[in-house]
Amino acid sequence: MLLFQNGTIHTIDSTQPQAEALLVGDDGRILAVGKLSDVEAAAKSGMKRVDLAGRTLIPGFNDAHVHIWKKGLLLTRQVVANKTVAPDIETIIELFADKAASLPKGTWVMGRGYNEADLPERRHPTRHDMDGASLEHPIALTRTCGHMIVANTLALQLAGITRDTPNPPGGVIVRDLNGEATGLLQETAMGLLTKVIPDPTDAEMAEAIKAANQHQLSLGITSATDPLLTPFHLRVYRQLEAAGELAVRVNGMPIRRPDGGTETLPLPEHFVSDWLRIDTVKFFADGGLSGATAAVSRPYKVTNDHGVLRFDLAELTELMFEAHAAGFRIGTHAIGDVAIEQVLSAYEECHRRLPRPDLRHRIEHLGLPNPEHYARCAKLNIIIAPQTVFLAALGTSFRRYLPDDYLDHCYPIRSMLDAGLTVALSSDAPVVPDDNPILGMKAAIDRLDPNGEPIALDQAITAHEALYAYTMGGAIASGEADNRGSLTPGKWADLALLSADPLTTFTADLLTVHVEQTYVGGKLVWEA
Repeated sequence: MLLFQNGTIHTIDSTQPQAEALLVGDDGRILAVGKLSDVEAAAKSGMKRVDLAGRTLIPGFNDAHVHIWKKGLLLTRQVVANKTVAPDIETIIELFADKAASLPKGTWVMGRGYNEADLPERRHPTRHDMDGASLEHPIALTRTCGHMIVANTLALQLAGITRDTPNPPGGVIVRDLNGEATGLLQETAMGLLTKVIPDPTDAEMAEAIKAANQHQLSLGITSATDPLLTPFHLRVYRQLEAAGELAVRVNGMPIRRPDGGTETLPLPEHFVSDWLRIDTVKFFADGGLSGATAAVSRPYKVTNDHGVLRFDLAELTELMFEAHAAGFRIGTHAIGDVAIEQVLSAYEECHRRLPRPDLRHRIEHLGLPNPEHYARCAKLNIIIAPQTVFLAALGTSFRRYLPDDYLDHCYPIRSMLDAGLTVALSSDAPVVPDDNPILGMKAAIDRLDPNGEPIALDQAITAHEALYAYTMGGAIASGEADNRGSLTPGKWADLALLSADPLTTFTADLLTVHVEQTYVGGKLVWEA
């Protein structure tokens, strides 16, 4: 048994918001929370005391939407090309050239992280740029948002992409004034390339997931939702779960329609254990906001278009209803107002055909809803998984592309909460380079862009609301409200010990607060 005492304990349980002590049983679950004398009395055998020494204990963070395996590949195998290490296109080319020089000819060189809004060139790299890294290695550079890929000439050739290749439904092959492919592939057009890229081995993918898990533990993240799993990823997750090698509790979302084709993957097997949950499937309705591909009703600045809608309503509804009728929850990426309208209409039709109040479907992101959308979400009891950290990481892109009347209600968390919606904050890493939940909390409170200027400040929320959304909100979203999210007797002792109290620290100083210890199931699994 472990007894935590002598510090601040935020339970995130409204029946007992603070406590003097917390007792963890030998089974890894919370045995008692409350006054020190009462908690000591609950211990029926020897216990080890943990002196908080004035520090703060909270439930482990839950990142409700993070691409764990993608983050892991960047940690283990791929080129990191975000602005912190690659401030311009020349540096991006150098990083890829260095990686290519270390690999046999013909080996794919993968990387991610650029954002044209942050580059001094103010443009996307092209195939000609990436040819400068190698003509003998196929190269694929993913934009930070994950909705665009830049390929070099060899990669385009291997994918069979020519000037005559038509755009796939829901995707764009960007072309120059002569009609030639520039190398930039948007949305489902990415699948034309990714389908010819060999998968890592099971062992390599397992290594990536485990590396990402260790990274998450260092941030106090004990639970997460990985929202884009193919059968390959699902197989590796099941292998890791069976071997007892998952370090973070994962809610996985298998994708139904991969990029680049019309193939629909089969519904997965329902699976729920202490470490892995598979009972939600994933759809993409539109593109990304920072790259101006989310489907919107008014045109973007710069591009002057309306983004990309991936499905027509009838097809999306039929695919969703198959999952709905089979008892799967649904999480759908929908950012622009046009995509949100489409997804709500599909969800409404699913419940009209077969009412399932037990199934709380999700909308991932909900970047640009209108007032009517809040009421419709509330009526269907939909859970929202947005990313305030986007403001801090991608705010320059939002300012570049969004008309002012969109910018003033971008990622409107205050309105979501006021409408009674369950909000589960998340990072969507590696869309952003820093998935620290405390940064996400800060962004939810001050809503500052990378230049320190606020975006839609009236949509700010309180520190307590942000902490709840990063703990209990994520537990509700993954269907695990009875097992995690608050420091309540009977729940898993998944804990984060912080250097200071995030609820009393000045917002400007929040990033000085750091994780000192992380516990999963009552076991110390990471320590600074």
